[in-house]
Amino acid sequence: MNYPYQKDISGAHYPLIDLLISYKNNSTRLFSLVDSGASISIFRPEVALMLGLKIETGKKIEMGGVGGKISGYLHQLRLDIAGKILSAPVVFSHQYEVSFNLLGREEVFKHFQIIFEENKLQTRFEK
Repeated sequence: MNYPYQKDISGAHYPLIDLLISYKNNSTRLFSLVDSGASISIFRPEVALMLGLKIETGKKIEMGGVGGKISGYLHQLRLDIAGKILSAPVVFSHQYEVSFNLLGREEVFKHFQIIFEENKLQTRFEK
């Protein structure tokens, strides 16, 4: 499945894909930045709210990256990406202040061949 890059308000293009995330009987569709440099997926706290998920019920973890360290709560959620349903770890953090949800490698990248086509401004997910 091909996902055209999305443009932000400054005109920059990013490899964002739409996916369906589910927790218990609640689901929401959202955009997430495909981040090959992220070990795990990190979603904004508003997503947990939409799903009716209490962030603090997850396992507390500390994460570090280019932006420094933050703490968050790990949950196992169902994701529907390019028509494939899988279970993947997702971290929610009140300290996560980046505008994009991040789709990281763990349990996601092993299900697809993911091709970033910068020259075509698209990301391709092949099963």
